[in-house]
Amino acid sequence: MNDVNDMDDRCDSNEPREIITVWPDFADAFVCKADRCQHTCCRGWEIDIDAATAAYYDSLEGPLGEELRRNIDAQADGTHSFHLAQDERCPFLREDGLCRLILTLGEDALCGVCTMHPRFFIMSGQLEFAGFGLACEKAVELLLAADSLRLRAEGERQSFDFGALLAFLGREVPREWLLPPRELTLAQFSFLLAQMKDTEPIDAVWPQQLTALRLDCRQLLQRYTNLLSEQGERAAEKLVSYLLYRQLSKADAYGMEALCRYARCNAAFIYLLAAKTHDLPEAVRRWSEQIEYDEVNTARLIEACGQVPAAFF
Repeated sequence: MNDVNDMDDRCDSNEPREIITVWPDFADAFVCKADRCQHTCCRGWEIDIDAATAAYYDSLEGPLGEELRRNIDAQADGTHSFHLAQDERCPFLREDGLCRLILTLGEDALCGVCTMHPRFFIMSGQLEFAGFGLACEKAVELLLAADSLRLRAEGERQSFDFGALLAFLGREVPREWLLPPRELTLAQFSFLLAQMKDTEPIDAVWPQQLTALRLDCRQLLQRYTNLLSEQGERAAEKLVSYLLYRQLSKADAYGMEALCRYARCNAAFIYLLAAKTHDLPEAVRRWSEQIEYDEVNTARLIEACGQVPAAFF
């Protein structure tokens, strides 16, 4: 596939239709940071175990097999998950941040969730949008290091820009819909904080962070503008585009204008949080674990952002 237009040939062919998986161009560079990760995905998240892996763990003999069975919760509906420690750590996460199962049995012994995280796969017609959730430090680093959001079909070398994907889908939008506001009014600031406050908090720190933002609103409005200017429009467009990319399959349900406003508003909030913390990568990651991984929070924000007048946001 030389460019996005070749997807037309594969989609319109008389041959049985194949699923085309689209990835960010930086996908091949993704490697788990393991013990270098400051926010391990092996802590604070429920870890479900697929049936095949649960059966494999149940068949293991020796001390490790016994330890596995002691640390797996079996539910009445037949599902399994790891019994997390009191600090919400996976029982097989070592103090140095490495996984005992990988070190002992190899990566092939991991359950599906551990193997695939932080990847996501979302179907939209004959296309499958794939990528990495931004609650992962490495995913954030790769996105922020990229010049722009470029994509490519799995197995192909040539990449194409996000605008080409939107054109292929018949979802072209004005460029200003892919940029957060250069400046925020007090009303927009209040709207963003109100929407974030109404989401289900992932932990006790989230409401505290929102309160800290509200108390520092006057200074943050100017710091937001300065940070956005320092980062530049290309960086801002890249962030908005990636937030939108993950939601593209919902275009028929909500409309592109609502999805673009969702992406713009959340990018604006990320820059606000970064203006407060002076840490853009962590602001992206923190937003993601609060919003992206909760479908209820995501749907609520898309609806709320879609209802505001166009002139407001």
